[in-house]
Amino acid sequence: MSLVTAGEVQIPSSNTSPIIVEFTAHALTVGYVFERDVQRLSEQEWQVPGIYTLLSEGTTPEIYIGKSIKLRGRLLEHKRNPKIKWTRAMIVKRGTINGFNSAQIGYLEGRLAAELRNTSNITVSEGRADIDETLPKSFLISLDELVPTLVRALRLAGVDTFEKDEGANFEVDDKTTNGKPNRRVTLNDLLSSGLIRPGDKLHLSQGAVTSTGTVTATGEITVGDRSYSTPSSAAAAALGLQSSNGWVTWRVGSLDGKLLDQLRSEWIDTEVEE
Repeated sequence: MSLVTAGEVQIPSSNTSPIIVEFTAHALTVGYVFERDVQRLSEQEWQVPGIYTLLSEGTTPEIYIGKSIKLRGRLLEHKRNPKIKWTRAMIVKRGTINGFNSAQIGYLEGRLAAELRNTSNITVSEGRADIDETLPKSFLISLDELVPTLVRALRLAGVDTFEKDEGANFEVDDKTTNGKPNRRVTLNDLLSSGLIRPGDKLHLSQGAVTSTGTVTATGEITVGDRSYSTPSSAAAAALGLQSSNGWVTWRVGSLDGKLLDQLRSEWIDTEVEE
C-alpha cells in the first residue's frame, strides 16, 4: 500500500476560513472551503492558477471539476451561477513560487476527471472532454504523478473514491513456474523494471476497431478521456465490449510492437532467474 504524507494541516480557529493541507512531497496546497464562505478566501493566496472540484452532498455525490487562472474568482462565479448544487469545494494550487500555468492545469483537470469517472460512487457532471497534451511528455509524466495525491485529497473531504476496477488491480496470470502459479503481474511491475515507460503509446486492432492508449506514471492506461487501472478494462472500453484480455490485445509502440503479454513473460523470466 502506498502512502502520501500531508506535511502540514492548518485548521483555523475561524469556522469560515478554509482548512489547508500541504502535500509537501508534490508541492501541492489544497484548500477545503464551504460554498457560503468562498468570498472569504484570500485574494493574495487564492486568486491564482489551479484546479477545483465542487462537491454536492449525499452518498453518491455529484462533482464538477474545473480549472481557472484565478481560482477565487471562478468559485465566486459558481456561487452566483451554480452548475450543480454544491455545498463545498476543494481547491488546489502549486505550493511553489512559479505555481501552475494554464497548460498544466488544463492537463490536470482532464486527468482528474478521467480518474474519477472510473469510480463507482461519484457522478462527474463536468470536466474536459479531452486531455490537454500540449506540454512535453516529460512534463506530462510529472503531472501524472500528482493525480493519486489529488484523489487522496478528495478522500479527506469525505468522498468515496473506490475504483470500479480496484478489485481487479492484479490480473490473474496463468503462467506457472515449477508447477506453482506466479503472483499476479501489473503494469507497475513492467514500469518498475523499465520494460515499459510512462508516456508509452499502446495500440490494439481487433476486427474493424483500432485504438490507442497511453501508459501513465501511475501504472494506468488512458484511452480517450478516461483512465483504467488494468490493461483488460482499458481494452474492453476501447473495443466497446463487456470484457477483453488486454494483455494479449495491447501492443507497445505500434500495431507491430510487442504484446504486453510478451513483456509480462519477460518480467516473469527475470524474476524466476533472480
